[in-house]
Amino acid sequence: MVKNYDVVFMNKPNTTAANILFYGCKDLGFSPYGDYWRQVRKLCVLELLSARRVQSFQFVREEEVDAIIRKIREAAVNGDVVDLTKMLMAVSSNIVSRSVISRKAEDDNGGIHFGELTRRVMVLFTTLCFGDFWPSLKWLDYVTGFISRLKSTFWELDLFFDQVIDEHKEKEAIDETKDFLSIILQLQKDGLDLTQDNIKAILL
Repeated sequence: MVKNYDVVFMNKPNTTAANILFYGCKDLGFSPYGDYWRQVRKLCVLELLSARRVQSFQFVREEEVDAIIRKIREAAVNGDVVDLTKMLMAVSSNIVSRSVISRKAEDDNGGIHFGELTRRVMVLFTTLCFGDFWPSLKWLDYVTGFISRLKSTFWELDLFFDQVIDEHKEKEAIDETKDFLSIILQLQKDGLDLTQDNIKAILL
């Protein structure tokens, strides 16, 4: 059955959260199987996950590991308790975030915290959406404030990505370091058919 209906099984449910947060399911995870999905998958596999690309971000991994070792050493000297699980999660998030957009997941400069936004996205994805299971009860999602939380988080993410994309476009002529977003923008400039919303959805 799986062989005969492989395309059906490859498609993910078009949930309310995915539709709102991922620009109408334009990301890799929730976009329907087809030409666009294949294009995005190829882009991610060849440009982000290739051995050459992973190797190019070795300095990011080394810097983040050095940072966590320093924090652990300082905590040991001061006799402080260390939440190692939280620290390792932060390191992992920072490595991914810096490789993709050249920003840490946790912004130390008072800006928008990408890490906090992504945590809110994960919470929203695990929240029960009545409309996804019982369409006649969709109105409850408005009553509970679920839809408003989705839209609020989306607008913050959208603003954040617009800022990051604008920064990348401004510095592309002087910065030789290529993160995943820089590569996508260059491919778009070279003729790859991707809109700004496509790019923002892929970054998630």
